[in-house]
Amino acid sequence: MELKPISGQRRKTLLEFYDPREWPSQWKRMPEMMSELIKTLESIDHEPVWVFTSHAELLFTDKDDYQDWQVLVRIVEINDKQYYKITAAQDCPWHHLTGFTDKSNEAAQLVISGLSVAVVGKNRNIFLDSN
Repeated sequence: MELKPISGQRRKTLLEFYDPREWPSQWKRMPEMMSELIKTLESIDHEPVWVFTSHAELLFTDKDDYQDWQVLVRIVEINDKQYYKITAAQDCPWHHLTGFTDKSNEAAQLVISGLSVAVVGKNRNIFLDSN
């Protein structure tokens, strides 16, 4: 899968952005896990998708626009263990579909599944709409 950066974002590659040396130690494994996910996604045969980052989050969309997202990935910690939290945008009443895993290959499959069911064109707020 080609991960195409949106044109309005910095010119760092995703792997440069998630370089563990660039993140404070309190982020623990987040940058390593995101790098693993990116490499896994890039090895999958799938149509290209637009991506952008927001702080530590990795977002996927169907167009070159940061104002809307279809799938959002963040790393969460539960009982001192880190997990991928993959959220696919949905209409109400469910609002979102969410999956958790600690494996990059399962996270990649959740991203692809999320892209196939995500609702587009809602101009979601990535800060208020992804919790």
